[in-house]
Amino acid sequence: MRVRLPPAAGQRTGPVVAAESQTAGLRLDPFLAWMLERGGIQADAFRGAALNRRLTACLRLLRVPSAEHARSLLERRRDLMPAALTTVLIGVTQFFRDPGVFESVCTHALPELRATGDVLRIASLGVSRGHELYSIAMLLAEQGLLGRSELLGVDCRADAIAAATAGRFSGEDLAGLSSERVERFFTARGAEYEAKPELRAHLRWWAGDLFACERPGNFQLVFFRNVAIYLDSAPAARAWEVVRDQLAPGGYAVTGKAERPPA
Repeated sequence: MRVRLPPAAGQRTGPVVAAESQTAGLRLDPFLAWMLERGGIQADAFRGAALNRRLTACLRLLRVPSAEHARSLLERRRDLMPAALTTVLIGVTQFFRDPGVFESVCTHALPELRATGDVLRIASLGVSRGHELYSIAMLLAEQGLLGRSELLGVDCRADAIAAATAGRFSGEDLAGLSSERVERFFTARGAEYEAKPELRAHLRWWAGDLFACERPGNFQLVFFRNVAIYLDSAPAARAWEVVRDQLAPGGYAVTGKAERPPA
């Protein structure tokens, strides 16, 4: 769920170094810290309480009895690392998650942004496999705004970004969509459904680390939902500063309902 925006031309990004995280006395499990480091993710940004509970799921995925066995396996089988990281970092994701959020965007943000006549630049930070950004694209298409929009999806996991770029989803993924939306925006490909070019032509994707971005942005809408709740207090505050810096004047930051940005 850690994310990065594309660096500016010529910008150098240094190595990411992991360390044990401590929040309210609970440290990030050493194996998880090692795994995040190997995956190029800054482990000391995460709350131990948020990630340690995913250790059991990771061991179950790797079919090993302990963290020691898991580390030994991953040292031999680097190809298993993306799936292991996804098991630890994956959040709940679905199309139009929390419909009220998208209704508010339609009611409050889009009419104002439509009136400017400018190209709409929208980012989803911590986009996972792309459900949120595809949802935004569908909404913009229905409002007649997709043709003047540029959308960027960002996540730290390369495998999640690859899946988002492919734009292929299962029938279960589409279960919450109306039949009209499925027919308009997706094409059946065997047992899967592929997002149509109408959507994909306006989407860009980036895999990397939010904290490596030093370039201010000019996005009118930045979706940053259910990411900061997994971060320690200091990294979370820094993440909100990055979100603020990516907003154009008068832009909107769309947050998760459980999140409390600092004053």
